[in-house]
Amino acid sequence: MAHSSRPDSVRAAEPHTKRLSPNELRERTVSSMVSAALLAVVGTLIFAWALRTPEYPWMFAVGAVPWVLGLCVFARAFWKYTHN
Repeated sequence: MAHSSRPDSVRAAEPHTKRLSPNELRERTVSSMVSAALLAVVGTLIFAWALRTPEYPWMFAVGAVPWVLGLCVFARAFWKYTHN
C-alpha cells in the first residue's frame, strides 16, 4: 500500500515564515533590543551586588547569565533585522 500524504500535513510541516512589513520588523527589533538592554542592566546590578559582598563569588556567575542572554537576544534581533 502506498502512503499518501494529506495536503494538511504537508502545510503543517512547512515553517511559518511570514514576511513582515518594514515598520513591524523595526518595532520588533527595537523591542528585542530594549529587552536585551534591560537584561544587561539586571546583570550589572547583580555584578555590583557581588562586588559589595565578596563572600559570595558565585554571584559573578549569576550576574553573567542575564548578560549572556541579553547578548543573544540582541544578536538575534540584529541578525533578523539585517537579513530580512
